[in-house]
Formats: sequence, structure tokens, C-alpha cells
Amino acid sequence: MPVIRIEPYSGDVRQFLEAVEIPFGWTPNPADADAFAPLVEPERLMAARDGDRIVATAGAFSMQLSVPGGELPMAGVTMVGVHPTHRRHGILRDMMRRQLDEVHDRGEPLAGLWASEGAIYQRFGYGWGTRGASFEIERRRSAYRTAHEPRGTYRLISVEEAATAFPPVFDADRATRAGSFARSADWWRGEFFYDPEHHRRGGSAAQWLLYEVDGQPAGYARYRLHPEWDTKGPKSILEVTEAIGVNPEANLSLWRFLLDVDLVSTIRGRNLPVDHPLPLILAEPRRLGWTVNDALWLRLVDVAAALRARRWQGSDELVIEVADRFCDWNAGRWRLTVDDGQATCSRTEDAADLALDASDLAAVYLGGWRMTALGHAGRATELSAGAARRLDALLVVDAAPWCPWVF
Repeated sequence: MPVIRIEPYSGDVRQFLEAVEIPFGWTPNPADADAFAPLVEPERLMAARDGDRIVATAGAFSMQLSVPGGELPMAGVTMVGVHPTHRRHGILRDMMRRQLDEVHDRGEPLAGLWASEGAIYQRFGYGWGTRGASFEIERRRSAYRTAHEPRGTYRLISVEEAATAFPPVFDADRATRAGSFARSADWWRGEFFYDPEHHRRGGSAAQWLLYEVDGQPAGYARYRLHPEWDTKGPKSILEVTEAIGVNPEANLSLWRFLLDVDLVSTIRGRNLPVDHPLPLILAEPRRLGWTVNDALWLRLVDVAAALRARRWQGSDELVIEVADRFCDWNAGRWRLTVDDGQATCSRTEDAADLALDASDLAAVYLGGWRMTALGHAGRATELSAGAARRLDALLVVDAAPWCPWVF
């Protein structure tokens, strides 16, 4: 095995980004690097080197993640990859070990990521924190079960106007559900509004739709068209990247517009909240082809701090035994005491009511999964009768957690 050094990265950020792309088979593009570089935090990059050559990378963004009742600092793990010449040498494990130690030292109670393959990160304590839904529907099958008349008006606007109008809508929605991270001005510019032709896969430039009620922004959508015609007429596809409204009426109105664009035969979208109203408002919900997949994978880096900070429902007390082979400071029994939604959490030697792995505690943390479901899957052990249901009652959230953007 070659001698591999894992160390903080120092050097040109663009050279680092080129190394990131190799495991994914992407072709480096200078414009992409220029757009993405302002988001990169150089002090949070690490590289594995074989001699002078970079053979693996990892990085993190300093994020604020919405959790029930507020938000918490989260290390947004990203740019992780091992070059094909150096796989199966334990490099990834060593990088994850070093990264989680650093996250813990920084005092960030959470880490999160989007996994290329879910099996990779569960062994490092990441649990399935949020889900995303995808659909594809023919326009002629997209009627609502009851007619909806929008209260407001629609405008297609410029990027410059969208940069002012969209963020307040996003922030208002983010305050209503867990799993979403705060977007800086650099993030909006370098990720959401960045739309080079080589990212469009034959589609049009992104369209920026603003929905206004009484002259105020109430919703927005980012979408593009994939034009196609044959001898029978238009067969174009409308692809929705993101559509967010500040309330149910705005969401109904946004989607009525998106499902009714002329010269379109098919509408598709991905990574919608799993409790999105579309399946309930359509006359033929089966036509959506609704599918659900994993989205944000969450890691409780500091179990006690994370449990204390979350808002809970009601009052109760449980002892939870946590197994954590990768972050041993979390392992052991924790007494969770919730009084009118506020929690304290401390170590105890008392008998446990529930036993589970840190990755499964992360899966229920945002409210996206029920503890009883984990128990049915053999992923949690109930040590006192009814303990799983009691924890579920504390975990209840009003909206399913959702992370609207891959990072």
C-alpha cells in the first residue's frame, strides 16, 4: 500500500476542485470553478496525497440547518471522493475520522451530506434524515380534483429581480420545516442562479417565475423547458428545479401555472417534500408516478447538544442507550427529559428504555421517521413497553423535514 498523507489542503482552490471531479467522472470546467470557489471555505478542506499527487478530497461548508423549533450549526460535508487508483485502502475512513473529530472540536452538533451511495456513510454514523419525492406527469392528466383560482399574478422575471424577490420567500418557508439550510448571497449566486449552458442538458435557460399577491412576493419557481416537436405537434418537457410558496394558496397557484404551460406535454420534478400537496390535489394522483428517495443524511456529532436544542412536543422522560462506534463520546445512556417542549439531556447509569445506533437516532431527529418504524425494521430495541411510541409523541413535527438543494 502506498504511504498516504491526509492533511489540510493549502494551495489553489481550483486545483482542489479539479481533483474533486475525478472520482465522479466529471470534466473540469473553469467557469464552474469560478462560480463555486466563493462558496469554498479553504480552512475546511483536506486532501490525501500520494507523494505530491492529490488522490482523495473532503470538505465542509459551515451551515445553519433548520431543526424543529429553530436552527443549529451543521458541517455540510461535501467534495468527498477517492480517486479510482486508490480505492479500498481505508483512505475514506481516515478522512471521515479526521473530519468528524474536527467538526466536534469546532462545536458543531450536526454534520450532513448528500450521499452518492447511502451504504457508504451509514458506517460513519449518518442516518437517513430527509426524503425527497420525484414525479413525472402528462399535462393532459394534471387536472386538479377541484378548480383553483389563483389570488395573485405571475411574472417571468430577470435573474437580478429574482435575486431580491426569491430569498425572503425561501426564508419564510424554511422557518416552517426542518432540514433546510440557510443560503448566503454567494450561495444564491453561485448555486441557485448559476445556469451555464453545459448544465442544461439540451434544455432552455432557467426561467424565473414570481407569484405575487397584492404586489408582494408569495412564491417562486425555477424551471426550464426541453423543447421537442414531431409531426403530431409539441412534445416538450417542463422540468421544475424548485418551487416554493409562503402558504398553501401560493403553492396551489404555483403548481397550477407549472402544470399548464402551453406547448408542454410532460412535467417532471424531483426532490419535493414527501408531504407535498400534489398527490392530494390532483384528480388522478396515480399519474404522477410519485417516487420517494433518500436526500439529506444527518449525523449527530454531539448527541446531548443536538437533543437539547431541538423543540419537542409535550412532556416525558426517557433513557436512551446510544451505540456509536465512530464517535465514542456519544456512546452510552442518556436521560432525555422534556418539559413542555424544552429538553435537558445528561448521562445516566439508569436502565434504558430504548437502545439504538447513533445513525438511527439521527434518522428520527428531524421528525422524518418514526421510532416505531425503526423498531419494526429491527433498527431499535424497546427495553420498556411503549417507549418507542412515547418517543414518537415527543418527536412529532407539523411538516416533513426537507432539504431542497444538493450540496
